[in-house]
Amino acid sequence: MSTTSDYVAKYPRRRSLLETVEKYWLDEPRRPSGSLDSSLKKHTTLLNKLRSTLLVGPAEALTKDIDGLTLTKYLEEIVAAVVEGASRGKGDPEVAVDVIVHLHTRLTPDFLSLLLQPLLAILSNSTVSSTSAAAAGKDGDKDKEREDKERIARQRPVLRIVAELAMVGAWAEGAIKGAAEVGKALKGLMTGDPQYTNLPLLSTFLKYFGRAYLGRAPSAEGNATEKDDLPGDVVDLVPAEVQKKMRELFEGYFNSASKTLVKGQIRLLEQDKRNHEAYIKSGEIFEDRQQAYEKMTRAVERLTTGVNSLADLLSLPRPTLPTAATLSKSGLQIVESASSFTVREDGPIAGGIWDDEEEQRFYESLIDLKEVVPSGLLGIKEDKKGAGKGDEEAAKANGDNEANGTDGDSTEQQRSEQEKAEEEDLRRQLEQMELTADAPAEAAPPVESQNMARTTSNSTAGSGDSPREAAVPNEQPATESLQETAASMVEEDGLQSGPAARLTALFAALPEANNREVVDKLAIEFAFLNSKAARKRLTKFIGEVPKQRTDLLPHYARFVATLDRYMPDVGAGVLEILDEELRYLQRKKMVRELDSLRLKNVRFYGELAKFKVAKPYTILHVLKVFLDDFRFNVENISNLLETCGRFLLRCEGTAETAKRMVEIMRRKQGTQHLDNRQQVMLENAFYMCNPPERVAREVTELPPMNSFVQHLLHDVLMKRTLDKVLKLLRKLHWEESETYDFILTSFTNIWEIKFGNIPYLAALVYDLQRYHPEFAIAVVDQVMEDIRIGAEENIFKFNQRRISTMKYLGELYMYRVINASVIFEVLWSLVTFGHAEPMPYPGRDSPIDAVDDFFRVRLACTLLDTCGACFDKGSQARKLDHFLIVLQLYTVCKSELPMDVDFMLTDTLDAVRPKMTHLKTFAEAAAAVDEMVASGDQGNDAASDDGSDDEGDRQAPDDDKQDKEDEEPTDVNGEGDANGEGDEDDDNVVLIRPEHDIKDDEQNLEEQHAFDREFAKILADTTDTRREQRKAAPPIFDTAVPLIRKNKPDEGKTTNEDAEGRMQFMLLSKKGGRQQVRSLEIPVNSTIAMNSRSYQAQSKAEQEQLKRLVLQNERRLERSEMQEIETRGVRLRFAHS
Repeated sequence: MSTTSDYVAKYPRRRSLLETVEKYWLDEPRRPSGSLDSSLKKHTTLLNKLRSTLLVGPAEALTKDIDGLTLTKYLEEIVAAVVEGASRGKGDPEVAVDVIVHLHTRLTPDFLSLLLQPLLAILSNSTVSSTSAAAAGKDGDKDKEREDKERIARQRPVLRIVAELAMVGAWAEGAIKGAAEVGKALKGLMTGDPQYTNLPLLSTFLKYFGRAYLGRAPSAEGNATEKDDLPGDVVDLVPAEVQKKMRELFEGYFNSASKTLVKGQIRLLEQDKRNHEAYIKSGEIFEDRQQAYEKMTRAVERLTTGVNSLADLLSLPRPTLPTAATLSKSGLQIVESASSFTVREDGPIAGGIWDDEEEQRFYESLIDLKEVVPSGLLGIKEDKKGAGKGDEEAAKANGDNEANGTDGDSTEQQRSEQEKAEEEDLRRQLEQMELTADAPAEAAPPVESQNMARTTSNSTAGSGDSPREAAVPNEQPATESLQETAASMVEEDGLQSGPAARLTALFAALPEANNREVVDKLAIEFAFLNSKAARKRLTKFIGEVPKQRTDLLPHYARFVATLDRYMPDVGAGVLEILDEELRYLQRKKMVRELDSLRLKNVRFYGELAKFKVAKPYTILHVLKVFLDDFRFNVENISNLLETCGRFLLRCEGTAETAKRMVEIMRRKQGTQHLDNRQQVMLENAFYMCNPPERVAREVTELPPMNSFVQHLLHDVLMKRTLDKVLKLLRKLHWEESETYDFILTSFTNIWEIKFGNIPYLAALVYDLQRYHPEFAIAVVDQVMEDIRIGAEENIFKFNQRRISTMKYLGELYMYRVINASVIFEVLWSLVTFGHAEPMPYPGRDSPIDAVDDFFRVRLACTLLDTCGACFDKGSQARKLDHFLIVLQLYTVCKSELPMDVDFMLTDTLDAVRPKMTHLKTFAEAAAAVDEMVASGDQGNDAASDDGSDDEGDRQAPDDDKQDKEDEEPTDVNGEGDANGEGDEDDDNVVLIRPEHDIKDDEQNLEEQHAFDREFAKILADTTDTRREQRKAAPPIFDTAVPLIRKNKPDEGKTTNEDAEGRMQFMLLSKKGGRQQVRSLEIPVNSTIAMNSRSYQAQSKAEQEQLKRLVLQNERRLERSEMQEIETRGVRLRFAHS
């Protein structure tokens, strides 16, 4: 749909044309300066140009010709030429509008009045009569489609010209009349089009004039995605009431087309189902049915494209179309019950006969050779009346054994009666098998030998060995190459050298056919070489496929099935070879060397059954023969069921009989003693053809409020909707425990959120803590608990959860929900938790942190990638440097890092510390740790581990001012003020609040004061401990005399010793068990005095720094408490009396 910007861009031109048209509706026709030519030749040239170049232009050339002629005598001819030129193919209708307006200035007022009627007549001719075309069948449909395309090509530029003229005042009655005429024309295009062939035409109108004629497109949320307000100097050229009617007209048309599309999709699916059922029953889909289906498919696809385009242009949702899953599928499904099989009443399970659509297309979508091969090469009878000489030749060419003059219908009836008789015989044998299935194993051989005798008595080979019996033991067909086999048959068949060579090349290409496209191409190529000798060679070649090449069997079966429709003797010949081979293998069932040949034979039978080349009763008879001699045919039964068992159990014609046979197999499996290998083979075959029923996954129904919260966090939450989601979350009933618990669960089960949305969820926690501080604390507490539980359990399937949780923790730090001490606590726990020693060491394994488990390294890298860049200055930078050294020590203590973990660690180190040296060996890492410990910096890190100093630049909003205040070393409670005066404004604040809020705040303040006291005590203890550790270290000055300076309570005061140039030291000595202290005066410029002074200055600076940090932290806590009180109470100020 055209946008507001397009409308504004074209507005000046349209406004100028409107003013010109309105001016000459009132004035006399314009007469150009100079003499005007009235010759017929010049006017004829102009008329030809109008017919051919009206849409092409350029407009300046046409207007120049117009201004040089009189025109008045040729008004009707000019109108006819303009109408003809406007309906000629592609071009720019705006050029035609410029020319028409220019003609209006010369021929007003008659020109436009005469022009508009024929243009509207072209638009009204929307339904071309095609009665004769419809009567012509398929050719008539093609003619109808061609006529519709030509008509739309004529009407498209005319519709654009009429719409432009309506906006520039081409109707003397005004814009309302012009818009009404356009709407009338559009309504005619909609109502006179039951097949919706005018959808492209209407889409073109919306594309160029949607904003002008339909107005501003409404959005789903009531606000437009782009600024749609017109500038002050731009107005709508179409009245608002007309725009409203136009939008209602198009929306009604869209709804009607959508309903028609849904109905058409349903009819298409039903037709597809009927075609599938007809294919199952008759083995083919008739041509008229297939043509109707293809026609319906094209119509639905065309309508789908048009409706979707219309929906996009109107800013409406596309219609939801039904799918094949909404219709029941054909076939039967059996499942295993307590003792037997039961037929499902609710249809088949998902998947049906085939595993997927690709397999279904392979076995069902066969090409029709009649469409690509001449009928004469296929032996198809051209005249079906009578049974003359032509029929006999066709029957002979196709390998039929019918007698001359035999009626085709009687032959088909005889075949169907023969098949029914064989099926009845098979059912009687099954009943007999059921009677003996529960008998002991010793009683089975007589029945099996009887069935085997019946099987062998029907063969033409008799009781002696067949010709293939001598070939199979020697395994000649399996060992010689396929090319030599094909070449050896050339001389036997009497083919000409040309076709014989091509046939040999085809046989050489068949083993390389590994997809259905190549197989279909070779089938078409063989059809062009079709003859009785060629079919004989093909049957022999396919029947002697090597036993090792079982991968060729599906493709060979498809090749035979493609030819079988017109060359049934090929399929019958292959089945005859397989039947002869099967009888031989049954007589040699004790020869284990023939197992590979048995496998090939059984699988070829199964593939031919799935292509329906082998009739159902044939394959069921093969399965029955195997069941008669169950003990020696376990592998054959398993292979047959794995190949085509699922097909037999789900086809309507074979489901019941196959189900009974499989049930007999299960009973014999339970009564006879089989080894484990055979048991496993039978179980696998059974569950492959009859998979267990899968219970549908239960979906927990959430209350509406919980579903809304889940929708906000899972679907709506993104960067541009943060404020919207925050407002909606604040409006929820936080006082309800169920709602609060679900919100907390949703915020802590971070693995259910999209990984890219984790920063936005952390931002929500930061914003919500201002209104629900206890909620933010609960979120952080649960996240820390999840991290600890993950480290304790270390379950592999929860690794993705642990990654998301660690990412979440880093984002919480980035949004100032937690401080740096929490991050470093988690980081150090990753390398120390679960280990007996504080530092990792090679060879020391842990039950929850194996040497070949590198997931903690991934967690550390994830956390550092999220927030590690913030620790780039101050004490936090030193602590991160120390951790990275220990992390590298931790990695070298494990096994060799996998490549992905090594790359991840390298990328992280390069990101947070680009200049750090990577430690590759344990010796390097240990040396770095020793140097770190010897430097003594770890003591300073611990002293400032309160997280109160600079923590880097983070992305929480509205904290710049607070950061500046924190950087100033101001005192708390007036301790740094000489007059001891505090902030008068803060002292004058009085809060009037409800009584229960005051009680809660008093209790919270008491708890906070208690926490502050304990925290200060811990800081003091830690400081003393570290100071003692530093004093216990070796002296920093280089001297052999163990001098210790005496501590005095007035340390730090200025003495007069410096003025004298000497410094007093106390010497401690021991003599006779007694300690003696003597005073020594040392020059202030000596090395020991200078080192002592430097040490004193450094100690004093550290104490001042620690004091400043503690006071700074207390001031920050007080400020946060005051902010919380201000948000809850009413702030009043009183002046001192």
